[in-house]
Amino acid sequence: MKITCARLRSNVKYEGPLETVLDSFLENYVKWMRANPQHEYKTYNISFDGTRPKRTPETIEWADAIVIPSDSEFRYHGELQMNPKDLAKSQSHMDNIIPFFKDKHVIVMRSDRGDDERLYREDTLQNVPIKSYTEIDEIDFSGNIHGMKYHFIRNKFGNPLFTEAKKTDFGYWGRMKTGCDRDKIIRKIYRDPDLTTTLVGGFPSGIKRQSAWIKDWNQLYPMLEPCRWTLCFNWKDETATTSRYVEALAIGMIPFVWRQYDKNNTYNIDPWQRIEDFDDLKSKVMDLRNEHLLLRKLDDYRRNYGEKLLTLDGYYEIFSHKMNKGIATN
Repeated sequence: MKITCARLRSNVKYEGPLETVLDSFLENYVKWMRANPQHEYKTYNISFDGTRPKRTPETIEWADAIVIPSDSEFRYHGELQMNPKDLAKSQSHMDNIIPFFKDKHVIVMRSDRGDDERLYREDTLQNVPIKSYTEIDEIDFSGNIHGMKYHFIRNKFGNPLFTEAKKTDFGYWGRMKTGCDRDKIIRKIYRDPDLTTTLVGGFPSGIKRQSAWIKDWNQLYPMLEPCRWTLCFNWKDETATTSRYVEALAIGMIPFVWRQYDKNNTYNIDPWQRIEDFDDLKSKVMDLRNEHLLLRKLDDYRRNYGEKLLTLDGYYEIFSHKMNKGIATN
């Protein structure tokens, strides 16, 4: 089988965990390639050998199957405003490769609820008749495939609960999304004079952040470690989970969850962590300035999530099965 791994939008120079949001998928993909030398492999706009990623339409045309590590594809299709020049430039690259997807098998590594099959078939690939579509979803794995980040962060930065005093209340890292309460509640947290914040990423107007989005955990971890807690939101799907919950536990932060986040409780979330409104949140987080309570809660919640967390080999075993099944449908 001829297989091309393709980043359709921003490029990725993958050199190991904690340098990109898709490291859990990519670490497994690298391992899978090594375990399956019977296939031929090429890339488009992504590299695994330390070289600069290149947009090479010929590798899309060459392939029998195209593997797409996907995050935030929805941003290019009207869900959130983008700079029109950036959007036009990205689409010009897409126009060069879309015709080559005809009769190809497409495997999408899905790490965002907005990046679904309908979006890819109708909007991204503009209804080009592909041979088949396979999705490897982050939530197909116990504890989410990004449970791997728990291992990555703890292995990289050590195992102490925290090495620096917890001096900031709220830490948040990520991008804004429409259609949920995220903007409103983060604005209330930011404006409350009793609460301190560290904010990294994209936020509503009027909110001063400490930094734009940072993908490299070598830079992100020291900014977040002093924070006591974060808040996890769902978008589009109440049954879904996100990597922020896992990352927070690994850093040493209490992950609160907004209302029906992970409605089926696949993360083994304690009822105390569920937040209904801002007043509910504030009454709980002020108590976390008591270091003994913070330590006890953190230990409890790590133990709860640990019952769902797989080993790195366990995550790879499931990923490998899904990749093999996807390739076999070709």
